[in-house]
Parts: sequence; structure tokens; C-alpha cells
Amino acid sequence: MKINSTIFLLFALFCQQMLFSQEQDQNDDQDQPCSCLLLKENEANDLKVIELAEYVENGFHDLNAAAFDEKFDIPSFLNTVVSHKDIEKSTKFTKNYLKGIGSTGQKLSEKLVTMIEEGSYYNLINYRYDIIQRAYYFTFRLYSEEAGVNYHDYKVCSDGTTLKFNDIYVYLTGEPLSSTMQRMLVLSQPSTDKSARENMASYKNVFLFLNSRKLAEKGDYKGAYDKISAITPPMSTEKFTLLMKAQYASLYDDELYAVLLTEYAELFPKDPTLYLKLIDYNLLKGNFKVARENVDKLIYETDDDFLYLIKGNIYAMENDFSNAETHYKYMTDNYPDLLEGYIGYMISLNYQDRFEEMITVIEDLITQEYDKVALLEFIEEEAPDGSNALGAFVASETYKTWKQKS
Repeated sequence: MKINSTIFLLFALFCQQMLFSQEQDQNDDQDQPCSCLLLKENEANDLKVIELAEYVENGFHDLNAAAFDEKFDIPSFLNTVVSHKDIEKSTKFTKNYLKGIGSTGQKLSEKLVTMIEEGSYYNLINYRYDIIQRAYYFTFRLYSEEAGVNYHDYKVCSDGTTLKFNDIYVYLTGEPLSSTMQRMLVLSQPSTDKSARENMASYKNVFLFLNSRKLAEKGDYKGAYDKISAITPPMSTEKFTLLMKAQYASLYDDELYAVLLTEYAELFPKDPTLYLKLIDYNLLKGNFKVARENVDKLIYETDDDFLYLIKGNIYAMENDFSNAETHYKYMTDNYPDLLEGYIGYMISLNYQDRFEEMITVIEDLITQEYDKVALLEFIEEEAPDGSNALGAFVASETYKTWKQKS
């Protein structure tokens, strides 16, 4: 399991902004203007939101971050970050922090493009008007086989002539990007209301955070966990810190990861992040039914049928290959460009000894212009321990005969 890219990126951005705020000088005393306002719900605005969402999606599909960067209203985002009673807007620390955050959108979009180039999927799945927030949102799904699934809710606003977005709710952090940056600023900023010892503790926590990142980048996840565990309150009990701590644990100690998820669930029982985290937790514990229930909750929350792939995976882990087959078949029918659906479907057929149907799937993939040689090499490839989830099929006369004739 790889460290979740979105959380790790936000963590890296935070560390960069902390260093930036301490090292740079900023002479601009003007507040950021707030010129991006929320829209009223009506049919005309529905169409405009769809157009904006598709514009951003097309940019990513072209491996180009320019559309995202163009539509991210940075001044409005920064205004939200500093809209907290405990943030001292006029200090050099805050101004330098905001200057550093100005590149957050660009760094995020560049990272997303890189992930797509490396095989991740980033797709627009829906839009909605949130009555409570009185705001339009459109949602992207981020998926990779290594890191799993995450969702980004883009908050739409208008500068009077053009629709933009000014914040992104990240499911795996359980809060908007602006809130993450805001809380970290509140926790780390020096203040005349704090003692010298308290200010020094804030700086120390920042550098512990930064050093844990450096260790994680080197693959020393236990060292990263130990370093972040040394952070003191109130920063140590913040959601973002706890999530990073759990991420590090997940990369070297499943039992510790399970303990941390339990603690997180007790602290934030209604956090949408839990739907994603509890899937992991219950899979570690072998509670497959509960894991599937959390997938169903996430399906209800996001209205995203792509999660049938995750349910298929869970059924396969339970050795319930009949139900796994149903979910994987749904994926091949509705997401024909997603190879993982076909692989899962073939595995579920393999364990039911339905080899002729597997031949049909392979021929379909070849018709879709998958490279035949590479495909068969993948099917026949054994894991380091010598196992192969398609081993029965590979050893069958059905496959051997077809391979000779084809």
C-alpha cells in the first residue's frame, strides 16, 4: 500500500508554507479581495456549473493543468483561510504564509496531472446544489489501484462574469482545503498572547512535522511515525495530524493502523472520512460485511457507482465469487476502459471454473486493441510467492488449446 498521494501532498504544501512564512519578507499590507460570490440555484446556473466542471475535466484529460489553475480563485481562497478570529492578518508571518499558499492550487494541479500520467483516474462524477451551504459543488473521483479512492468537492463561485471555484473539500482529510490551511496557521503562528515557551513549542511542532515528511519520502515510515508522534497538543490532536499519523502506521504496522483508526473514530464519529477509513479498518479485521456497509454509505454519499469495483474486491476477498462476478461485470459494462474490472471479472470466473467465458473476455480485450502478448504474459505471471489468481485457468486444457490455435 502506498501513502495516499492527496494527504501527502497537502502535508508537503503545509510544510512548505510554514518554512516560507518564517524565511521570507512580505511588504504588501493589503488584504486579499473577496470578489467571488456564491450562486443562486436555477436552471441557467446548473448549466454554467456543468460547463465549468467539464472544462476542468477536459483539461486534466489533456494532461494540462491550465484549466484548473485558471478557474481556481486564489484571492477568494486566501480570504477564507484568514477568516478566523485568532488569525492576526497584519503580521509578517501571516502575510508570508499567504504568499506561499498562493502556489497551492498550481502545485495541486501539477500533482494531479502527474498522477494521471502514472495511471490514476480523475473523473467528474456529479454536481449538486447544497441547500445548507447555499453553494454549488461538482465532484471529482481520484482512483488508483495503489492508493484507492478519494473524492474532491469543488465549491463554485462567480466573480460577476465568470464561474470559478474557490475551495475543495477533500474526503480523505474530512474538510475543505482552506480549513486545513487555516487551522495549521492558527496552530503555528507566533502570538503576543502566547508565552515564549508556547511560541517555541509551535515552531518545534512545525519542524517535527517537516522532518516526518522527509523520513517518509525516504521510505522510513516508522521513523516518520515516531517523529510525528512527538508533536504536542494542540497540534497533535488535530485531524490532519492524526490522519498523517495513521497513514504512516498503515505503511509498516497494520495492527497499529487499526488502533489509530479506532481512536480517530471515537474522536470524529460523524466524519465522512470514516467511510473511507473504516473500509480499510474492517478489511484489516476481516469484517467484510461491515466494510461493504461502509462502501454502501459512500455510494449513497457520492452517488458513485464506480464503487462497485471496491465491493467486488471485498466479495472476492470473502471468496464469494458469485457476488464478486456480478459487481465486476457491472464495471466491465459501465466502465469498459477500466482494465481492473476485467481482471476482477476473470478472477471471479476462474474460481468458478468457467474457463470458456474467460476466453471470451480475453478475446474482447484483444478486440479493444490490448496487446495480446502483454495481456497473456500478465495472465500467466506468478506473484513472488509463486501464486497466481488465474492459475487454474492457465493450467486448463481450455486455455492451452485456445492459445495454440490463436
